[in-house]
Amino acid sequence: MSYYEPNSFNNFREQINTGNKTPARSNLFQVVVNPPPVMTSIGGLFHAKQASGVQFLDDILGLDDNQAGVMSRYREHADMMNYYADTVSIPGRRITVGTVRDVGAMRRFATDTTFSEMQVSFLLPKDMYHREYFERWMNFTASDSENRVGMYDQYTTTMRLIKWELASNYVGSQKRKVLGEEQTFLRRFNGVSACWTMYGAFPFDMSAITLNNGPTDLIKLDISFYYERYRMDTPNNAKMFKGALKDVTIPVDNNDVLTSLSIDSSLENFVGIGL
Repeated sequence: MSYYEPNSFNNFREQINTGNKTPARSNLFQVVVNPPPVMTSIGGLFHAKQASGVQFLDDILGLDDNQAGVMSRYREHADMMNYYADTVSIPGRRITVGTVRDVGAMRRFATDTTFSEMQVSFLLPKDMYHREYFERWMNFTASDSENRVGMYDQYTTTMRLIKWELASNYVGSQKRKVLGEEQTFLRRFNGVSACWTMYGAFPFDMSAITLNNGPTDLIKLDISFYYERYRMDTPNNAKMFKGALKDVTIPVDNNDVLTSLSIDSSLENFVGIGL
């Protein structure tokens, strides 16, 4: 019977070398803010100039050349929300309790679950995209010119916070000709270690912006979100980060393989190139 050493540095090093037990990094994340219906209909940022009435984004994407700009705006929105997200707070969970005391010490029992608010700090570009976007979203939610608010299903959306990690066990291979000879190039994929999905999310607080004549600094905009609930998923980490075990090589020209490894609703596999 071997003696277990709870404070052995070698045991700790072996845990790290397994790959999926390596300490996680605080950077390399992705923020996805799906536009709510009020921002995809007429009056939002993605409406088509030729459209009339209330026509939603799903109905007008890619239908004809005149509305091709809608898809371009949607891609711009996804990039602006993701690349300009400077800091994000992962939602927390808290169980509320009640108390009862019959005889002796007081006992506590669970009554409900509450979630902390989610906050995202964006770097503001020169065109003030994020300020304009959330100004419109919050105005559609609760207008300051009318004594009423929007319909709940129209101003809420689904948000997703995706945590990426370097060096998964999936390696992409691609054959190219160099000086007349065919060579195989390998490129290691990054992998997703966790994904938090917030349902029924909407912004409720937008920070003020302070300008001054002092040293130049970047302008940031803090947005706080409420949401109904969140779910956390860990997409098959046992296969994604195996450390020193054998890599899984994938031909990048095989679209079917790459599609099966992309982000999907089942969250079984998340991989990305150069993220």
